[in-house]
Amino acid sequence: MKRSGQTEGRAREKFSFRSYISFYTRFPIPWWLFLISLLLGLVNTEVVLAASKYVIQINKGELYNGVIIGYALMTVLTSAISMGINICDEYGTQKVTYRARKLLWRKILHLPMGEVERRQPSSLISGVVNDITQASQVIHTIFATVSSVYGFARCCVEMAKFNARLSAYMLLLVPLAVGVFALVGRLQYRMMLRRYESLNTMTEFFSEHISAVKHVKAQAMEELEMEEGLRAIDERYKADLYYAFMEVLQVFSNTLYTTIGSVAIAIFGSDMIRKGQMPDTGINDFTTYKGKVDQYQAEILTHYQSLKGTQGAMQYVGVLLGGPEEDPEAGFELPENQGNADIVLERVSFGYIPQQPVLHDLSLTIPAGKVTAIIGSNGSGKSTLLKLLQGIYQPDSGRIRLGAAAADEVKPARLRRQFGYILQHNPLFSGSIRDNITYGVSGTVEDEAVFQAARLADADGFIRELPQGYDTDVGVGGSLLSGGQRQRVAIGRAIIRKVGVFLMDEPLSNLDAKQRVTMRSEIAQIHRETGATTIYVTHDQTEAMTLADRIVVMKDGYVQQTGTPYELYHNPVNVFVAGFIGEPPMNFIRAQVKGGRIPFGPNTLDVASRLGDKAGRYEGKEIVFGFRPESIELGAREDAYQVDAQVELTEMLGDNANVYITAGEDKAILKVDPHDTPDIDAAIRFSIPYEHVHLFDGETEEVIEKALEKSR
Repeated sequence: MKRSGQTEGRAREKFSFRSYISFYTRFPIPWWLFLISLLLGLVNTEVVLAASKYVIQINKGELYNGVIIGYALMTVLTSAISMGINICDEYGTQKVTYRARKLLWRKILHLPMGEVERRQPSSLISGVVNDITQASQVIHTIFATVSSVYGFARCCVEMAKFNARLSAYMLLLVPLAVGVFALVGRLQYRMMLRRYESLNTMTEFFSEHISAVKHVKAQAMEELEMEEGLRAIDERYKADLYYAFMEVLQVFSNTLYTTIGSVAIAIFGSDMIRKGQMPDTGINDFTTYKGKVDQYQAEILTHYQSLKGTQGAMQYVGVLLGGPEEDPEAGFELPENQGNADIVLERVSFGYIPQQPVLHDLSLTIPAGKVTAIIGSNGSGKSTLLKLLQGIYQPDSGRIRLGAAAADEVKPARLRRQFGYILQHNPLFSGSIRDNITYGVSGTVEDEAVFQAARLADADGFIRELPQGYDTDVGVGGSLLSGGQRQRVAIGRAIIRKVGVFLMDEPLSNLDAKQRVTMRSEIAQIHRETGATTIYVTHDQTEAMTLADRIVVMKDGYVQQTGTPYELYHNPVNVFVAGFIGEPPMNFIRAQVKGGRIPFGPNTLDVASRLGDKAGRYEGKEIVFGFRPESIELGAREDAYQVDAQVELTEMLGDNANVYITAGEDKAILKVDPHDTPDIDAAIRFSIPYEHVHLFDGETEEVIEKALEKSR
């Protein structure tokens, strides 16, 4: 799939240099390690200068034993000090990276859910894995810069002592070096920003697509994904080329500056030798000091370039850490027994994107201790409602109450512990079955509690058959268990917490027909034994009808109707509810009322008697005539509408049969006894008892009684 440009967008988020520096005040830094490194660096400068004096003596031919031994000792000491510096630096940088990663991980866990979804998990993974590695470079670079500045100053002093006039000529070149390296530093910042953007793009792309490789193969999309993957690789390739170019440019600028300095020394130094202002070995001696000055100057400017590069790499981390954060302990404790009280939604509206609401002015009561099913088509807001109940998101308007407690005033952590969440795809973590069942439970959990939860979830049997029983590793994401087994472990995890409310979001969608039937009975048994309030989200009305005490029907973020399964089946308030409840769905015939009658195929049906005193108000208007497939009878019946039709198709379903008929331009489905199934193309007559007919307003699609009430 094509990238949405998300990575590019995130890099353009505002991030100041002040935020970049303040990042390092958020966690403890092992200053002592860097201070030791700094002190060793200062000592090393003095050792290097001492060694330089021996080098000058050697260049003059003063090869005395003391000079040779002194030079050897200084060289060994320099190596030993450098090793100490490297050890302190490496240990310190790893400590900083470790603590910065912990800080970022904590931040990610406390991000509001909207921020997590906006940034995408793959980007957050990239931040923890890639971007944060640059955190330690800043501290190391700052201390190294101090050491380099000291070394530069000391070498300049020694160089000036040797020859002040030639040293003055060399210092005139410093502004040139600063200008060149400042320009390279700016380019370095852009290069590092681009490099880390490309690395993040690759990390995000491959973490998403490699984990979904089964789906890629199932859709035969290997070639397209190959192109998309190569695009991500190409971006990294170009960024690395840019990085390589910058390294070459950096080396070139260093070499250019050094060469200019060497030429200047040769020109001015030779002139001074001719005039007797410098000994014959003066150029070599002066170059020894000049080399050290160049070394430290290059280090200072390189450190600046590194800081600019690190700023580019750390930009995303800084923006992320400066963003919003959720405090799970902010608010009030939930009063006793409120977790087992009615859940009330008062005119709740919510949208993931401003001005695009998903839920509209929702008001309903979820009774305590009952099973309430929330059903509706995709996009109706069912799953969103569960997220609001848990406080994962906050309503844009309105309020949610658990008994007398307002959910938005309760500590998020306390609120969420009231709920046991069972999803369509339940996340299991690498580890044992026992670990996954007890996930989220604080303190020590007795084995018997684990076994009891597993028994209630009907998981104990299959777990004990596994080679290591409850200590069996489930694999990454539960990959070593079947779908049904993962679902049972997840249910056990919800049960062991002894929550007041179970939230079940399409828990049976990924199971086969036999497993769904079994799991339905198990869920009903769990409810009987725990007595917990259960909110069951599904698009399958059969699950809702068999499990629920009450059903909430939703469409496009609005509640269409609430009631018992019986009420929704027999007294739907509108066409949507009537069509959503029942399998096969209710048949609808749209027709205009003329003379108190409507056409249905070759027949005209008298609806005036059904409309009663409302018949006049619908004369000449369209109504919707509804009847359920199972409510008909084959043949003629006196107290019923009689319709002539032709059979187009039949479906044998074992205990019943579906008969697809046409009556003129109208079509319908009839549900009949399999022994009475008519032949295809047969002409039949069927009857619709008056008491099983539903009449809806053609314009509002509401049941006629309700539509007329609103029109008054």
